[in-house]
Amino acid sequence: MYRLPFRRLLGVLGIAAVSAATVTACGGGDSAAGGDDYGLAQPGTITAAVTAGDYPFVSPDASGKPVGMLVDLNNLIADRMHLKIVYKTTTVAAGLPGLTSGQYDMMSVGLVASAERKKSVAFTKAIFWGQNVVVVPANSTVKAIGDLTGKRVGAGANSTQEDFAKKKLSNAQLVSEATDGAGVNQILAGNLDAMVLGSTHVGQIFKEHPGTLKVAITSPQDQPGAEAVNKKLTKFLDAYNKELTDLANDGTFLKLYQKYFPDLPYPTQMYQFWPSIKDQIEKQGAKPTP
Repeated sequence: MYRLPFRRLLGVLGIAAVSAATVTACGGGDSAAGGDDYGLAQPGTITAAVTAGDYPFVSPDASGKPVGMLVDLNNLIADRMHLKIVYKTTTVAAGLPGLTSGQYDMMSVGLVASAERKKSVAFTKAIFWGQNVVVVPANSTVKAIGDLTGKRVGAGANSTQEDFAKKKLSNAQLVSEATDGAGVNQILAGNLDAMVLGSTHVGQIFKEHPGTLKVAITSPQDQPGAEAVNKKLTKFLDAYNKELTDLANDGTFLKLYQKYFPDLPYPTQMYQFWPSIKDQIEKQGAKPTP
């Protein structure tokens, strides 16, 4: 588990059940030069929970192997920390409790670091900033939040979009959906009037259902997205953030962003966290998100 100009937005979020499959990426050596004192669930290995559809952050390829921006990023960081990394597919709803119980070390999903979530998990430095997008059937007359009064509106269970719906769409009938895809199918079946999606997921949904949906409302998220980490792993989190900072400062992070979000200029809200990226973009002559 972001205020950006709406050109071509990407992705689809989540699955309904935990997958037994795991994928391991080898780091650049044995764990921490012969010994891991990070307190990881499995010494020498980062156990990272992912969802099967958080494109382009993480999603399965044709063989079911997790791929995406966060996979590329975390493989690099694991290598630099001399650790292996194992990806285990789950859902946000199941993954967060698994994180707090120590089943996972981190959750490699773009999650908003909300105050409520910070009560149970820690977060890495910011990786993204986006927006909540309300999509409706193509023939819908909904144009504003008030138009959703009494309407059935779906949102992914335990997602930032569900938090947004509870806070901003209180006059609508909120329906918790297992995944974004399931909610969209309910719209198409006539069982929902709208679905709240994250901005990075909308484009893929529109690709899969051309001409059947449209954007009715967009609203900026209050905070950036980051990866969740078990609160007990303070030393690991510090080391992870150091590597993340180095990759941001040397231009690697921006290259990954531009690879996976080719149509979304880098959001200026992120400059407060990564001033070096602002300098990199200015050197490129690229136009950031206003």
